[in-house]
Amino acid sequence: MNNPSVPRRLLAWAVPATLAFAVVAPALPAQAAPANTPTPAVAGPVDKDLNGDGVPDLVTVGGTTTGLASGVWAARGRVDATTGVGTGRVKVPAVNIGVHGNGVSGNEIPAADFDGAQVITGRFFGTANQDFLAYYPGGVNAGGGSFIAGVGDGTMVNPYRGSGQVTLIRDYLLDEYGNSPIQLVNGFTADGVDTGIPDLLGIVGDASNGYRLAYYPNVWAPSLYLPLPQGNATPTGGSDWQNWTLASTELASGAALVLRNATTGDLYLWQGVTMTDNGDGTGALAYTQYRLASGWNTGVAISSLTAADQNADGVADLWAVFPDGSVRAYLISNLSAGKPAKIRAIQAQQLR
Repeated sequence: MNNPSVPRRLLAWAVPATLAFAVVAPALPAQAAPANTPTPAVAGPVDKDLNGDGVPDLVTVGGTTTGLASGVWAARGRVDATTGVGTGRVKVPAVNIGVHGNGVSGNEIPAADFDGAQVITGRFFGTANQDFLAYYPGGVNAGGGSFIAGVGDGTMVNPYRGSGQVTLIRDYLLDEYGNSPIQLVNGFTADGVDTGIPDLLGIVGDASNGYRLAYYPNVWAPSLYLPLPQGNATPTGGSDWQNWTLASTELASGAALVLRNATTGDLYLWQGVTMTDNGDGTGALAYTQYRLASGWNTGVAISSLTAADQNADGVADLWAVFPDGSVRAYLISNLSAGKPAKIRAIQAQQLR
């Protein structure tokens, strides 16, 4: 296994020469401050805030099973005029910011580039802007993906015009059995090492060898990661990680992970997530666990599940996008070690 302490100067040649790392973003227009400025959940830019207004925004992928045209769709978070913080609702209709594709296939056809992908946001180019990772858990590009730079105004760059696209190399995420992750989320800096680029966290495995969590520390450059399998049990104490869906965000308490079992309806929050490298090619996560709900959307198909502190109260909330192209916000509060949290469902909206 590669040593994560390898100096940066030795990593430069490890990335294919065809990958572009420079990001040239146009200057953003000045924005008027709201009457009441939201209180950010973290010191610095708010997670999933695409346009710099201090409120998280929704990003979801389109395709034949999503109720949305192929591409990447963004909807700005709405702000309460009185409090100045997010309400959970978004501005509709959403905008397709992925019309130029992912920069890999060469055809600028969103259906070819984004259908079947998971789209993750994060500062993957090390700037203040939220960027995008289109990851392919299956299909002909299984295990690979494409990082596309965000412009800072809620859109992404055209990856075929200049810089702002880097390929996620499949081999860097393989486990010891040759498996690629079946899903990925932003791991932020849960390992305590800030390379300027967030880590990744996912679920990996196969039916023969079982499934587990894996943490992927960034190695000081876009697309460079090392796999560290985790020995953590599921929130209910099992090993059936293939039955769980992950959604992550960053709070004042650090990285937070929402975990959903669609079959049972179990919904949990891991707050203050940290990762410890065991020094033997494995790691372990530590966290505070909260049971959010039982029977939450049991058996209901959800196209994408997004965690973000929508109302700036320091607790992760959820956006669930359904196959009919609608989105519903779920505001979470009253975390307790002994009983389920309070979850307030906001009226559904059509993204189209």
